[in-house]
Amino acid sequence: MSSTEELTKRQKQVLKAIYRSLKNSGYPPTLADLREELKVSSNQAVLDFLRLLEDKGFIKRDEGTARGLKILKKGFEMLNIQPILPYVGISPAGPYSEAVEDIQWVSLGNTDGGDMLISIKGNSMKNAGINNGDMVLVKKSKEFKSGDIVLSRNDDEVTVKRFIHDDGKTYLKAENPKYKNIPIYPDTRLVGKVVRVFSRSKNGQGYNS
Repeated sequence: MSSTEELTKRQKQVLKAIYRSLKNSGYPPTLADLREELKVSSNQAVLDFLRLLEDKGFIKRDEGTARGLKILKKGFEMLNIQPILPYVGISPAGPYSEAVEDIQWVSLGNTDGGDMLISIKGNSMKNAGINNGDMVLVKKSKEFKSGDIVLSRNDDEVTVKRFIHDDGKTYLKAENPKYKNIPIYPDTRLVGKVVRVFSRSKNGQGYNS
């Protein structure tokens, strides 16, 4: 059975509405948005549609997050649209620095297995093949092992570094000897793992994976 045959007209309408909201506003639709789209009066009717789409593998819901909707690869294939991911700003590959966040949804080659795209500023990770101007694909995670390259947040500041757990000590390590290790404090939060690097092309007009 093809993906198209697995969806009713109304279910496909919901999937299209989610995509339009992501593309046009940068955020998934609210329940109120979907009620208006479907011309229904109850949130439960909308939730039933979302549950069916999730059960069929077209979307993923994050119950703990407002507007927590993500279209999965199967959903984009059904819509015959190249997958898009949130580009959430610039992360310094240097000391902690304030993130420049400007959420947009972009398409950038093979982004399977990732949740967000981050642009890199700085050269502290150059020996790991991550250079100034590159884009990295980050997968959200709650579990990390020593050696993972991670996106770390401390208050409103972020950085991309290698997570090290060695001899009872944990810290963030640069892949450039000019930069010092960064201690992990109680309020440090590891957001996710870098799972792919898109290198900035030499002419600056695109990216190579």
